[in-house]
Amino acid sequence: MANPQLEDGFMRVANGIVDNICKLSLNGTEQKVIWCVIRYTYGFNRKSHRLSASFISQWANCDISSVKRALRRLQKMNIIVCINSDKRGVTAELKFNKNPDQWKLTGGRNDTSVKNDTGGEIATGLVAETPLELVAELPPKKEQIIKTNIKTKSHNDFFEKIWKSYPRKLGKSDVTQKAKKELYEAGEEVVLRAINSYTSEIQENGTAEKYIMYGSTFFNSRWRDYVREPEVQFETKEESEEPVDYSNVEMGW
Repeated sequence: MANPQLEDGFMRVANGIVDNICKLSLNGTEQKVIWCVIRYTYGFNRKSHRLSASFISQWANCDISSVKRALRRLQKMNIIVCINSDKRGVTAELKFNKNPDQWKLTGGRNDTSVKNDTGGEIATGLVAETPLELVAELPPKKEQIIKTNIKTKSHNDFFEKIWKSYPRKLGKSDVTQKAKKELYEAGEEVVLRAINSYTSEIQENGTAEKYIMYGSTFFNSRWRDYVREPEVQFETKEESEEPVDYSNVEMGW
């Protein structure tokens, strides 16, 4: 909408809610799902609203499978609540849980509270555990630069190769060097398996091209979600059928 005005609609959201949402360690799709729920509840002065995953994916311009994963995680964290989860065959009625004390911020991380300058608690966030690392003795600077350049070239060459296999080739320059390194370390077989898995999902769901992830999004963070272990093939040997010799069988007639 060009030049949006308050007369076209607005929502009243407490600053504290916005602060708490921004401090959450969530991916882009999960953030969009939260704001979609808030938009269609607070934006219409109601506590909950029926929202399907397909509607949210269109509103947020996200892949529907990503939206479904985000909804499951947000409900598990008790940030988004489905109030009709006991009913089958109906659209989920969702609401945003504005009480951060009820959020379940878990997953191998330490829950912590962020305090302001006066010592008051203002929001709850997540701090990742940082393991201790040993610092190795660095080689001479010139030698180190040469080794880094060689590794970087290997990572870039590998990325150029797998980029050709991705269905939506947008955002190539936004793929970070760190991501290229991780792709290189994972190996061609694993990465191509992830690409094929996502491509199959696109075909099965009939995903429109505009909802397919940019290449930058897929390779920077999302490809791991689509790594599938190859199916184990068991070789079976058919027993050869040999003709039965009836010459020594006594007939009963």
